[in-house]
Amino acid sequence: MVAAARQLCDGPLEQALAEVADRRLLHERTGRRVPLQEVPSQVLTALARDHHLDPDQTEALHFTLRCTFAFPGIVGTPDAPLALKETLPEGFKPFATAEEIAASQANAGPDGLNTDYMISQMKGGMSADFGIGCPLMCAYCYRREGDTVDGYLGSWEPTGFLEPEEVVERLLAHPWFTPHVTPVGLHMSTSEAFLPKLWPRTWRVLQLLDGLGLTNRISCITKYTLSDEQIACLESLVNVDLDVNVCYAAMPEAIEPPNRKRRIDFLRRILHSDKINVLAYYRPIAEGINTTDAHLRHVWETFKEADARTVVLGGLKFGDDHVHSFMSYGLPLPQGSFTPGKKLLTGATEARIMAMFDEVYADVPADRRPAVLKRSSCGRSVERGSHIPDYNSHYDLPGTNCRLRCPTAQHQVCAGAQMPGEEQVRQLLTRINRPDTRVQITGATVIVHAQLSQFERTFLRQNLLFPVHTARQAADLIAGRIR
Repeated sequence: MVAAARQLCDGPLEQALAEVADRRLLHERTGRRVPLQEVPSQVLTALARDHHLDPDQTEALHFTLRCTFAFPGIVGTPDAPLALKETLPEGFKPFATAEEIAASQANAGPDGLNTDYMISQMKGGMSADFGIGCPLMCAYCYRREGDTVDGYLGSWEPTGFLEPEEVVERLLAHPWFTPHVTPVGLHMSTSEAFLPKLWPRTWRVLQLLDGLGLTNRISCITKYTLSDEQIACLESLVNVDLDVNVCYAAMPEAIEPPNRKRRIDFLRRILHSDKINVLAYYRPIAEGINTTDAHLRHVWETFKEADARTVVLGGLKFGDDHVHSFMSYGLPLPQGSFTPGKKLLTGATEARIMAMFDEVYADVPADRRPAVLKRSSCGRSVERGSHIPDYNSHYDLPGTNCRLRCPTAQHQVCAGAQMPGEEQVRQLLTRINRPDTRVQITGATVIVHAQLSQFERTFLRQNLLFPVHTARQAADLIAGRIR
């Protein structure tokens, strides 16, 4: 801090800081706070260029800008934002010790759902859940009674509610949660955040996180709708970086009961907001059920009419429980060979979807067509403006993950992801209780010489914004590229 303060005596740096204050450069045109992770691309780079700052001055400026962000939770200071500490913001108390919380994650289900603690590190981010259960009764839901961990606890109605204050307290206390960095999903796979029974809790949690000054990405995936008044509530948030993902894939209502017309209307209305990041979730796509040419054309025409900017495709998870359920309801079974825990979307169907996209958008200039991505984290990065790499680092397999309609700007950002330093990696390994694990940091990936669960690896990738592999995974990746 002393070194940074001394740098402030320098004329160009003082002028750059004055410009930050005078032009409110840490706030976007809409009045929302620039997320901490985007400060380098949105603010720092231009200031360093315009004021001819050398590397030391640029780092001093970056440090000073980081100091303007509060770091609640048990992680982080401006000079070591990923290091572990032992305090919570005033008014919050840890629900358990960091060791106990991490241990509970080890007992989570195969998809990461931690029903003991209700804050779960999952592939898409950290899920904060208030209860389990959903009355929408989609036939393909993989959280049905008896599925995975505890299923819906024998009830389609949400049960086991936590108060919003306790949800936030548990989130802040989780040793894997990093303020301003960790992507968070509200009811990522336990219910529906916008249900009338859950909306008041969802809204209160968003208010609490916003009041703490957090700029984390917060996601709500929905098959439900909100009123214009509720949309206005979401627009009033200043700090949290909210995205709403509206699911629509023309699935028959016998399989997916939530009203299609109301969802399309909601998608159209919320896309008009300039303060909320909105993704059109073209999922689930079930082979042979909603994949006729008529289905594909209808979905793309719907998204075109709504002026969707970013579309994320997704297949269907389907297991033995679903087979029995579909047959008991007299529903047609999807086609294809399913792998447990994996979504199925064949290359042939993907090609047909994109061919129909080209046909429906034939009269729209290429630069005005929506981005089409395979991964949610890719979609969220693109929708935000391509300021950071895809935070799940899917660009380690570009031939698989980047082949649809990812903008050139996002390709460049992902390809130019900054290689982390060893101290940064060590801080994170300490938080998963692996402080002495051998690592190799290369220009392509961080190789960890230890067995990592998929959720530990996700934690590392999402904090580093850089690929992470075990030694075996790295060898397989290299072998695959050689072939």
